[in-house]
Amino acid sequence: MLYSNEMNLISILKSVLLGILEGITEFLPVSSTGHLILAGKALNFESLSGTFEISIQLGAIIAVLFLYKDFFVNQFKPSNWLSDGNKKMVVAVIPFLLIGFFCYSFIKSMFSETIVLFSLIFGGICMICTDAFVKNKEVKTSSFEEISYKQAFYIGLFQCFAFIPGMSRSGSTIVGGVLLGLNYKVATKFSFLLSVPVMFCAVSYELLKSFGSLTVSDLGLMGIAIVVSFFSGLVSMVFLIKMIEKWKLVPFGIYRIVLGIIGLFIIFN
Repeated sequence: MLYSNEMNLISILKSVLLGILEGITEFLPVSSTGHLILAGKALNFESLSGTFEISIQLGAIIAVLFLYKDFFVNQFKPSNWLSDGNKKMVVAVIPFLLIGFFCYSFIKSMFSETIVLFSLIFGGICMICTDAFVKNKEVKTSSFEEISYKQAFYIGLFQCFAFIPGMSRSGSTIVGGVLLGLNYKVATKFSFLLSVPVMFCAVSYELLKSFGSLTVSDLGLMGIAIVVSFFSGLVSMVFLIKMIEKWKLVPFGIYRIVLGIIGLFIIFN
């Protein structure tokens, strides 16, 4: 059982707050799962081994489908099922699905505040170093169509770092994309598009594994958080591409490091 047997005002408000947090942080390179774990602990909002944190990502999935509806409608046409774009998406998703399936129990065992905080710091350092490394490098890929199968596969491998709570799926894919020669805008867009199959599979598998343990109250609270995360996710995506193009990754890296250090200081003092 995730919460209590009844939905009360306090639990609903907590679900709304976590839904807002999920939508905002899902697409920012700061780790939505990590923030949800930390916020859940602060709000005394107990979940069942990460089920809530994973499941409410459904709202973010819908937000991507809504914002890029023209792209997905076109890609889902029978005539485009075997298009280069779809094949590249599959190539990028396969590593994530394989590792997620075979390492499910180990991944769930890492849902702890300490791992999140160390991952935030490590990921932040990686982002700052990435910006410094590519500062004077030539951009090889400036559009989605130009992404090669090799780049797609390696970005998919980078995406697997997101299994570590606190590393960030969007952060890992954007860093991977930029290091592989994509410009920041294309790397961010590709991260958005990859989130749909990746998060859909993750949410579906998580609900399949834990559905028998959920109560009506649990499902209701998750439903509220999913709706809220949809709207906050839309806002986050609209502004993120502009933020990434203007600021790159350093500000997010600094934020992650500061948050991680403050969190570790609180835990160990």
